[in-house]
Amino acid sequence: MKRDRTKRFWRTFWRVCGVVLLLVGCSERKTAVRLGNSQGLPGELLLVVDESLWNTAARDSLESVLKGSVPGLPQNEPMFRMMRLFPENFSPRFSMMRNILEVRRDPGLKTTEMGVAYDVKAAPQVCVGIKTPDAAALGRFVTANRETIVGLFLEGELRREASMLKRKYSKLVDEASRDIFGYTVKVPSDLGKVKKAEDFLWASTDRLEKDLNFVCYAVPLTDGKALLDGRWVALRDSAMKRNIPGSAPEQWMTTAVEGNDTLVETRTVRLSDGRVAYEMRGLWEMHRGGIGGPFVSLAYPDSAQGRMLAVEGFVYSPRTEKRDLVRRMEAALRTFVPAGR
Repeated sequence: MKRDRTKRFWRTFWRVCGVVLLLVGCSERKTAVRLGNSQGLPGELLLVVDESLWNTAARDSLESVLKGSVPGLPQNEPMFRMMRLFPENFSPRFSMMRNILEVRRDPGLKTTEMGVAYDVKAAPQVCVGIKTPDAAALGRFVTANRETIVGLFLEGELRREASMLKRKYSKLVDEASRDIFGYTVKVPSDLGKVKKAEDFLWASTDRLEKDLNFVCYAVPLTDGKALLDGRWVALRDSAMKRNIPGSAPEQWMTTAVEGNDTLVETRTVRLSDGRVAYEMRGLWEMHRGGIGGPFVSLAYPDSAQGRMLAVEGFVYSPRTEKRDLVRRMEAALRTFVPAGR
């Protein structure tokens, strides 16, 4: 009886979604049908999983990926707010969720397969489907592909936030960026306090809690590997020391260190628009100031002007969670493009 209910669920699921998700690879759905707005809070994800898989060691692998800690934060915060349903509890209203990961068992398969579809029943929406022959194969697959799985949903979150910022943003900061660097940027509209300097821009909400900040500074054009191998921290600290002082002469912003190590992670990223940028995320602190928080930076090569342009979002919010604040600023950094593009 339970097996029959499960079969009926999957037939209903595909009928509700209107597309087969489980094709290996990645494709974007094109449609002329107007979709409703997707449901769910920022970072919220619905996991629909076969009970026979959930009640195994594969559960630990799934939770490790979806609830793993966000990098670059001063405290543990999960990658996603996860809701879990068994197939028999899935109903059409859940098909409107912004992020859906659906996992099912198919004993006829020899290997685990994964596919993704976008804007299936709502927009914006990311639906990822995984089919697996058994729990052991699922555990191995999820562990080996955690970055890909997380990346699909995280990219969707950033695109969603960037789309909203393009509709409502700080025109003051955009104009200042155009004036100093010749680039447009869409940061949250409440960043209203601006400081301009030579090859430097700082904008802030100037709050005591949930304070969002945007920074842009120019540095000499350099090889990406050299930038990521340590030079970027020195360039960042130099720019911040000159332009973001504390309340006393011996105070200024700097990259946080632990022992002799800076608390940063770096990598090369390819953005959804095809551009290659360099990413650094970690913790900042006020030298001899007793405050700090997380930051994320992107550096864009500007070969025509012989420079790198580094844009950064940093957050000060000592008594609240910071994941969604950092993601909002990270999305803003991706809107940084040459004016007129």
